[in-house]
Amino acid sequence: MKRKLTAKALILPLLIAFLVLLPLLGAAVIGEHRYARTHPKYLHHFWQRLLGEEDAQTSLMDDGGIPAATSTGRMNILVMGKDRAAGLTDVMMIASLDTERYEVQLLQIPRDTYAAYTGADYKKINGAYAKLGGEGTRSFLAQNMGIDLDHYVVVDLDVLGEMVDMMGGVRMNVPADMDYDDPDQNLHIHLKAGEQVLDGEMAQMFVRFRSGYALADVGRMDAQKLFLSSLAKGAKQNLNVAQTVNLVCRCFGKIKTDMGLDDCISCAKALRRVELSDMHMTTLPGASARTGGKSGAWYYILNRDATATLLEQSMGGKRAAFDPKEVFTNRQKAAFDEIYRASAETCKSRDYTAEGTLDGELDIRRVS
Repeated sequence: MKRKLTAKALILPLLIAFLVLLPLLGAAVIGEHRYARTHPKYLHHFWQRLLGEEDAQTSLMDDGGIPAATSTGRMNILVMGKDRAAGLTDVMMIASLDTERYEVQLLQIPRDTYAAYTGADYKKINGAYAKLGGEGTRSFLAQNMGIDLDHYVVVDLDVLGEMVDMMGGVRMNVPADMDYDDPDQNLHIHLKAGEQVLDGEMAQMFVRFRSGYALADVGRMDAQKLFLSSLAKGAKQNLNVAQTVNLVCRCFGKIKTDMGLDDCISCAKALRRVELSDMHMTTLPGASARTGGKSGAWYYILNRDATATLLEQSMGGKRAAFDPKEVFTNRQKAAFDEIYRASAETCKSRDYTAEGTLDGELDIRRVS
């Protein structure tokens, strides 16, 4: 029996649309597909398939089996949110979609993660895209993390504001006052604590704020978990199918990806069955250290054993050795290497679900 796509069925794809996972619903392939850019009929045809208006053999809503995205029934995608002004990817994560168990794991990569992708002094992972490009960054992480990364996606962060405004805002409880000014970046953040509805501009302020978190950039990513969960709740309450389609069509042109149409359809078919309790979010385990001890630039250093274990558990089993060339540490910097080689027990990261985050399980600590 053929079922129509309901607004509720699109909640998780829309949720993942936050910042960088929009293409999993289909927008990414259209954004990069030259034929679609110049042929509106192709775009209309895609949405016909997405909304189940064709026969059961080709419709997204076919009740038949969902095809595995890969031979393992899992698709892993590197997603990056780019700051248009600086060209840095300050949001980076690996999205692992299990198309058989209908689960999603989002593994957040701290923007300050040390990675020797270049011979230059600046080795924070958020500069890899500017140096290597999308495919190069995907290949670098796949090879050195010992994992399968099937695709990459890049989107400008300012897309977020447009999405939130189209939703009519996002209701959430801002955990504390947020005040920050950086005239050089024309960045001005001023939000009051408490429950409120964030419009697009305010939402960008919230996700970009990074001052005053006890855990620095890790705290910022925890705040993004909170926003992501609130966005999901708002989408469930406020968006119907037509509004969702309109949102995606307006944003697709700003996305870059190597995904194909069949990949997007496979993802969308699986995502519609994922519950918020089965959407997991985890920060790659590690700790921060400075290049010069008490001075110098801050870096986030991955813990080798804890990260290898997390990747194996989250991405469908072990693929290859983690970091065989040791690009995620620097032996000449004792503080870096100490974190990298420490016991996994010292650097564990907690797994959160979108549902649990909304229930108050996430404690975002601030500097007292």
